Amino acid sequence: MYTLLAPAVASAILGAQLVLSLALLKGEICPGQRGRFHRAFWVPVFAWLILVPFTLFASLPFLLLGIFAFRSKTGKTRRSGPIPLLHVANLLGFVAWIVILAPLGGEMMVVGSLQLIILGASLGHALLVRARSRLQAFDRLLPLASVLAFMAMMVMAALLSALSPSTTSDINAIMAGAGLGLLGVAAQIWHLLKQTSPVFWRVSVGFGFMLLANISLTRLVIA
Repeated sequence: MYTLLAPAVASAILGAQLVLSLALLKGEICPGQRGRFHRAFWVPVFAWLILVPFTLFASLPFLLLGIFAFRSKTGKTRRSGPIPLLHVANLLGFVAWIVILAPLGGEMMVVGSLQLIILGASLGHALLVRARSRLQAFDRLLPLASVLAFMAMMVMAALLSALSPSTTSDINAIMAGAGLGLLGVAAQIWHLLKQTSPVFWRVSVGFGFMLLANISLTRLVIA
């Protein structure tokens, strides 16, 4: 079970970390938002600990990102913390992501790349909403990126099923992944359909469904 969980969790953490970094460094944010963004980094910091039993490399982004979060002001501030530490933490997170996925084969690397977009955009969006971000472009682009990547994931799942002898467990994995994914898509784009502001609980539920869907689909690649 942990083997199925680790790739999806690693992709979600790294993707969300990159989304927060992009919003912090490139977004037009006020001092109050910057402090809230700094607090949001504590989520990927402690999430890396989940992966330490899988690989000790996960402790490296945990330590570096933790130092960055600890040294960043969480109140109103015009400083974005020690940025070089953030860049190194992102690089080490990418290395840890490769270390986790590479032993599982080339197909898993492709699946993991899609999960990086699906889950990273989904979790990253939830963290931005929790931080009361006013970056409306992210509220539109992140859900759409997650949905499009999930569509590509379903196409790949269908191809994997067609190229190999399908078993009952494979069919069940695809059906479960598709069903959970559709629920996740609905939760993520609800604010776009209703033309309202995203709500944290709904975006978080969408991420949860997407995570479960990707764990189910990972069974097609990992025997």
